Amino acid sequence: MARYLHTSIFVNDMDQTIDFYTKKLGLTLLDKAHYPGNADMAFVGKDWNAYIELVYDLEGHPPYELGNRYEHLALEIDGSLADLVERLRRDGVKIVKEPKKSPGGTRALAMIEDPNGIVVELLEPKPGAIK
Repeated sequence: MARYLHTSIFVNDMDQTIDFYTKKLGLTLLDKAHYPGNADMAFVGKDWNAYIELVYDLEGHPPYELGNRYEHLALEIDGSLADLVERLRRDGVKIVKEPKKSPGGTRALAMIEDPNGIVVELLEPKPGAIK
């Protein structure tokens, strides 16, 4: 069974956005990561059971506007990611990104597309996470 994890949004100013979600809304900064040449990321929420992934894209682009900030939904899966992706492929689901290790290298992820064109990230369970 899948478990909802997070929604990912693009941000124009990481520090200002972290300040908003932590100081104004009372969420906790769970972690930050820097992936050279790719993105800065921060994760805010009460805990790792459901959180918001903030992404500052390091590649050149116009400022994000309302309507183009959304990136993807994320679900943590049970069992083998490779097996699930193969089953979904047989069922006609569009595979956007094949299974690979996450940028931090802690677990594998894959990206699929729902019937509406919404990207859904599938993640193996976080090592050591309490369910």
